Amino acid sequence: MKKFVYLFIIIVIFSIIFSSDSISQFYKVYGYQTLDAGEKEFVYWFTDIISSDLVYDFFGEVYPRKGLMAHSLEIEYGLSNHFTVALYFDFEKPKKGELKRVRTKAVMVRYRFYEKGSRPVDLAVYVEYILPKDEYKNSEELEFKTILEKDVKNFTFIFNPTFEKKVSGSEVSEGLEFNFAGGVYYRKSLKFQPGIEFYNRIGEIKEMRNFNEQKGYIFSTLDIFFKKHYHWHIGAGIGLSDNSDDFLFKSILSAEF
Repeated sequence: MKKFVYLFIIIVIFSIIFSSDSISQFYKVYGYQTLDAGEKEFVYWFTDIISSDLVYDFFGEVYPRKGLMAHSLEIEYGLSNHFTVALYFDFEKPKKGELKRVRTKAVMVRYRFYEKGSRPVDLAVYVEYILPKDEYKNSEELEFKTILEKDVKNFTFIFNPTFEKKVSGSEVSEGLEFNFAGGVYYRKSLKFQPGIEFYNRIGEIKEMRNFNEQKGYIFSTLDIFFKKHYHWHIGAGIGLSDNSDDFLFKSILSAEF
């Protein structure tokens, strides 16, 4: 446990020194595997916008996205070998603003079907309910994500088609939104696994936005495994459209117990 605490402190310091800016969204390609029954996982998320020309509303004030730092604390628990629940607490800090909690996210369902490799494609589903603070946003959201995973020799391919719907607030009349994320990872090493990830927020299905109005990113990533229970995922992302931040850094540090 002490080694984990020291590692946590080192990574936080590293993130602050080398990443002076951040983002209000977190980027992760979700894999098929879930926790075993009774296992617990603690995760610290950090995302940092290095460069951006965009602005955003933060509790009624307009701030540049450049310099925005986002943090999230996650606790996940395995109810069975196929079914997990989780709770997230998200925080944001603009470069010249205060650190504030912005939302709570409850993962109602994360369920994987069958056993890995027993079907042509490994399949799981992920359902999340998002509760923002009223002063931040007044719309609650429901998110449904499909997880498709396939191993081919030393490579793992993952695709996450995602649907989002606002279920309360002034934007409840908006239609169903479609987004997707995907990644390709080289798994030959058990300690260091490089990858490439893609993200795109397309928008409402009935009113599809053109590419420059969407939010798209490509990330170069590296997964580092410390012994059996500690995992650090880092990545550098580049925006692909006019509506995207230019360059950002992400870090996801997890520990299983």
